[in-house]
Formats: sequence, structure tokens, C-alpha cells
Amino acid sequence: MKVAIFGNGSYKDVCFYAEYLKRYQPQLTLCADGGLKIMSKLGRVPDVLLGDFDSVATVDLEQMKQKTTVMTYEKRKDFTDVQLCMQYAIEQKCTEMVLFGVLGTRADHSLVNIYLLKYAFDHGVKAKIVNEYNEIFVMEKYMMLEHVAHKTISVLPYSDVIRGISFKGMSYPLTNAEMKKENPYGISNYACEDTVEIKIEEGMAVIVITEEKY
Repeated sequence: MKVAIFGNGSYKDVCFYAEYLKRYQPQLTLCADGGLKIMSKLGRVPDVLLGDFDSVATVDLEQMKQKTTVMTYEKRKDFTDVQLCMQYAIEQKCTEMVLFGVLGTRADHSLVNIYLLKYAFDHGVKAKIVNEYNEIFVMEKYMMLEHVAHKTISVLPYSDVIRGISFKGMSYPLTNAEMKKENPYGISNYACEDTVEIKIEEGMAVIVITEEKY
């Protein structure tokens, strides 16, 4: 099952998200708290609205209660609203999820949401963060990226160190290399072929594909 999650971060181009949803066709749409604002602009009602609702007007929340399932949590809790959505999606046996609006002006929230990609990965769920400029996900072992010619691709350590790194189809190739978190030199590589292969023998990497082209 495919799930779309909308957070309360930055959204610049409503049309981008409308088009992405048409292509992605999620079976379940979840909204974290203030992510309701972008859903209203998209003309969509989430299947479930979750959060402590410190970012939603009372009148809007009451209207949503008449239209969909609303799950309310205390403001003082050990989970972010986005993580609550991810937990709910995993409980519903989702197999993949896309997170929108989870990057923005709050660097701490942006960093936490990138960390949470591993939470999904550890539960066997393919997850990625998407906005108008970037696609972010984590990987181990091997991955093939298709239709990425000329896109900027950064391969960065999620774990303290990644070893046995090899690239094919990248402008700056690596063979059996090592990269530590304090020296993340895998930033701003780019695809010189339409298909890129990434292999990692040990550790976990964060992959960032940027729409900026060379």
C-alpha cells in the first residue's frame, strides 16, 4: 500500500504536489497537524488527520471532524506529528510512503524527518522525502537509479562510516571507497548516464537527488 504524508513544512508550488499525487496515486493520505493548509489548497481531504493541532485553527479542526478521521494527541509527547503519521501508516501495513512538507525553516524538524527515514527502512517500508527540488531516501547494499541523467546526486553517510562504496554512471566514480560522517565528500556528484548504480558493503547512506542539472 502506498501512503502520502503531508507535514507542516515548506510548500512553494502547489501544482507540483497536485501533479505528483496524480502520478503516485496513494491508497492512503495522512496529514500531520498544520499540513492541513496545503491539503486545503489542493482541494483534498486527508483520510486521517493526526497531531496535537497547535498549528490548526479551531474552526478548521471542527470542520475536519465532520469530514474525516481526526486523531488528537497531547502537545507534550515523545513523537513528532510526522512520526505519528509514519507509525499509523506502518500499522496499516503500508509498503511505501512519500513525505511532503517535512523540510523547511526549522532545521531541527528537517533533520529529524531525515532521521525518520531509517525508522521506515527498519520497518521494511520504502520511504522518501520529496519537495520541488529534492528527493531524499536512505539505502544499504545496492540501488539502481533510473532516468537520472545530468541530475545532481549526493551520497552521504547516515551511519558514522560507510565502506566499500562504488558508483557506476556518476561523473566522479568511486571504487571500494570509505566515507566518514565528518568528511562527507560524496556531496554534489552528478549522473553522466541515465542509469546510476550505487553499492555499499557496510553502513547506511543518505541519497539526495536534486533537480539541479549539469
